[in-house]
Amino acid sequence: MALYYITGTPGSGKSAVCDELKQRGYAAFDTDNDGIAAFYNNETGEAIGRHVLAAERTPAWRKQHTWKAKRETVEKLAATAENKPVFLCGATANDADELWDLFAKVFALVVTDEHVLRERIAARDADDYGQNPHELAELLAWQRTAAEDYIKLGAVIVDASRPVAQVADDILITLAQTPRA
Repeated sequence: MALYYITGTPGSGKSAVCDELKQRGYAAFDTDNDGIAAFYNNETGEAIGRHVLAAERTPAWRKQHTWKAKRETVEKLAATAENKPVFLCGATANDADELWDLFAKVFALVVTDEHVLRERIAARDADDYGQNPHELAELLAWQRTAAEDYIKLGAVIVDASRPVAQVADDILITLAQTPRA
């Protein structure tokens, strides 16, 4: 089988879809919650070995740090996809440039309604990204071009404004309809 990537903007439902796939018996991993991605210091290349609180993630701090996943970590995950699909759910700054070729298919969760995205960000308790005004502004700017950007990268666009079970169904139906190489 293969490694499949489920990505999208913060608040699009990546973690919820990951949890839904796990409940259905699939191997699914979350870049944020499973320690696959971390903030790295851009100058030293060192990983920040702890959760960085919203209050610490000032615009100046963000210029000096990048959220990314190491290629070797994702390669190891891909190697586990022997007889079953494996899903990686998340978004990193280096996914399109450094990791995209490791995925058999990429699904981009898209929420086009800004109001819905704002509500989701405000209601989250497991992740504080978007709580800072500068992060929310960055997220909303990304959301406005996300579908177009992901289409250019060859991702399958999934309407993530619907219930999570329907989003997961769409992903699994698309995989079932994809011819095997």
